[in-house]
Amino acid sequence: MPVPLPGGTLRAVAEAVLPGELAAEGRERAVAAFERWSEGLEPVAELSHPYLVPEVRYSGPDPRPGWVAQLEGLEKECESRYGKGFGDLDVPARRGMLARPLGQAGPGLGSPASAAHVALALMAHFYTSPVATDLCYGRVIAKQQCRGLEGALGEPAALAGGGGP
Repeated sequence: MPVPLPGGTLRAVAEAVLPGELAAEGRERAVAAFERWSEGLEPVAELSHPYLVPEVRYSGPDPRPGWVAQLEGLEKECESRYGKGFGDLDVPARRGMLARPLGQAGPGLGSPASAAHVALALMAHFYTSPVATDLCYGRVIAKQQCRGLEGALGEPAALAGGGGP
């Protein structure tokens, strides 16, 4: 059974690392999508491989226990330093607390399942989403979604209000 991630702390991390253009509603959707994805992770699962390739590859171990420990560690460190929970800090202070572990993780986001820190996993999961693509370009590109041919030759529509979803 999957280890549940501490939702309140995960949402406080999301507020610190996901784009502000998402606003609370978009951030909540991003965190809920990450939680659903992480609950569906199957550790050490056989990965797909090309036809006639005899080598079978497997996914890595379950990252969730480590992510839970990281989120609990943030809460403990915050309580020890500031006498309050991680979510009670302002966003710049949360970013400051996340700077050290994220700086030690190395360059790039990589795969969410192999991320060294839960904040990196959350960002990697978000930035591969259709919402992130739309937000990046300020257009309704709808990456990975079926679209009809109507309007295929035109430029994608601008995001409503010029902001995030």
